[in-house]
Amino acid sequence: MADNIVTDEVRYDSPSGGLNAYLAQPAEGGPFPALVVIHEFTGMIPYVQDVTRRFAREGYLALAPDLYSNDPVRPTLTMEDMEDGAEIVREPDPEAALHHFPAERREAIKRAIEWRANRDGKMWVPDLLAAVDYLKARPDVVEDAVGSIGFCLGGRMSGTMAAYGADLAACVIFYGPVPPLDKVPNIKCPVQGHYGGADHTGCTDKVPQLAEAMKANGKSFEYFIYEGAPHAFHNDTRNSYTPDVAKKSWDTALKFLDQNVKSKAKAAAV
Repeated sequence: MADNIVTDEVRYDSPSGGLNAYLAQPAEGGPFPALVVIHEFTGMIPYVQDVTRRFAREGYLALAPDLYSNDPVRPTLTMEDMEDGAEIVREPDPEAALHHFPAERREAIKRAIEWRANRDGKMWVPDLLAAVDYLKARPDVVEDAVGSIGFCLGGRMSGTMAAYGADLAACVIFYGPVPPLDKVPNIKCPVQGHYGGADHTGCTDKVPQLAEAMKANGKSFEYFIYEGAPHAFHNDTRNSYTPDVAKKSWDTALKFLDQNVKSKAKAAAV
């Protein structure tokens, strides 16, 4: 126990055969509002666990599924190789960029690039929908007070699970690619997005299209583009970390979640 929260490693049933997940919740009280916290493309790294604990300190039962639980390659890759590989593929000449690294690292970086390009994500949405079901079935969770938040790949999946009709009270996207626009009519909850104005991954470019689709379908969507902020501005373990933007976006997201998720838990307790 730390900071009056408790953490646990759990495994829940899912269509892919079950996923491991990191769980954090207040040490006392309940039932709680709950959140599905969805990791970046690098997977279940310490940053994701730290964010999950932050939500527990705010009164949420937070569950971070490991989408790579059943991936035999991911445990053999380092975060450094994955992040360097992600930068290399965005270069005009990736092969030349790779040769800027020491020879002893090139093969590992190439493996990370190949892994990312060939991941099979077809079960990610079903596995995340199963996470929502898992939370709703827990006696220490208020069934109607479950939201989602994700970062990078997780931002994409937070929006995508909502677009596939997840029964969520709220959805938050941090610098993730937009969900399938043709599935926007399926969204059942308000959505909030946070994007970097200097994000060169393409995530921010299509946000106006998402806003137009949401408006056309009568869905609630507010978004914020932070001038000069890069991709992954919230991750305080990466060079992209932008403290002022990270704090502002976090406070804004937390207020949104409190208004749409925690409020339902409070209403249920009356």
